[in-house]
Amino acid sequence: MGQKPPDALVRRPQELAMIIALFLAALPTGLAPVTPLALAPSVRFQDEAGEDASTDKGDEAKPKRATEWPEVSKDMAKDLKTELARLRKANTEEMAIGGRVALIEMGALAGPELLKALGKEKSEEARERIVEVLDEITTWEHTRLLAKEFGSRSADVRLLTLRRAAAFPDKGIVKEALAAYAAAEERVDTKNEVKHELYYAALAVVSAGDLTGLGVLSKRAENLWGKSGAEIRSAIEAVRGEEATTLLIKQLETGERIEKVAALRLLAGCGSPEAGKAAAKSYLDNSDNSLRVAAINAMRGIVDGDLPIDKLSVFEAVGLANEWKTR
Repeated sequence: MGQKPPDALVRRPQELAMIIALFLAALPTGLAPVTPLALAPSVRFQDEAGEDASTDKGDEAKPKRATEWPEVSKDMAKDLKTELARLRKANTEEMAIGGRVALIEMGALAGPELLKALGKEKSEEARERIVEVLDEITTWEHTRLLAKEFGSRSADVRLLTLRRAAAFPDKGIVKEALAAYAAAEERVDTKNEVKHELYYAALAVVSAGDLTGLGVLSKRAENLWGKSGAEIRSAIEAVRGEEATTLLIKQLETGERIEKVAALRLLAGCGSPEAGKAAAKSYLDNSDNSLRVAAINAMRGIVDGDLPIDKLSVFEAVGLANEWKTR
């Protein structure tokens, strides 16, 4: 099925920003970079509730989601084919960088061909390069388009689209996300199971505002928080409220130590102002420093919306805990 571990999916070249900056600096004066919307002004969008909002003039700040990829002109199609071939078949690093920069400059119009290539590519290195470009050109605008690929026959495409869509919470993809979660759940413990797919499907479901899969995210938060904490936190903001808080408080009451730590970690992103805060506050005096740190970070998230602090010594944690007890 051409699957690869999520490390490859999330790897992004550190030199990319510098390369793009140098490339843009080399452009002739007055030549502005072309944006996806400039290439396709007729692209249709949906609003947050899923309604057609392409002609909505009432709220310019309201997020709009694309319902179609930008059209590709004949001339651009030739360039797209050439640069995609350079990216996939790169014999040198310079060739790969050139193809990557050119495709990123093309923007979202390259999306469909990149997804198609990702599903067919046999080389793991080439798939990594394709994923790197897709990570750069897909944003919150494209969640509805990515959701159309949740049921792809290619595991690589499913993992990429689920992960990217989950990064930009969108209630409008809940139907597709739930279907993807159900399919991934059916594949668990079978020869068709794809590593980490259930997790990414759960991430997409929760980011769409549904609590199905919250348990999967909690399990991930137990042992892989350092690796996955940021994307989990982003996704669970979509379910912040009493229902999610109630489920996690129950886990705090009945779970083992590591499950309690995970519950507190999730409360930071979805805990309610009153019940969530009270539950987290009760662990600030805990003698277990992992629980105390998780409680501090839960308070930071619930009260101020702040991200967690990665590492705290026992001394630092005690000091911060005392500060939070007064808030």
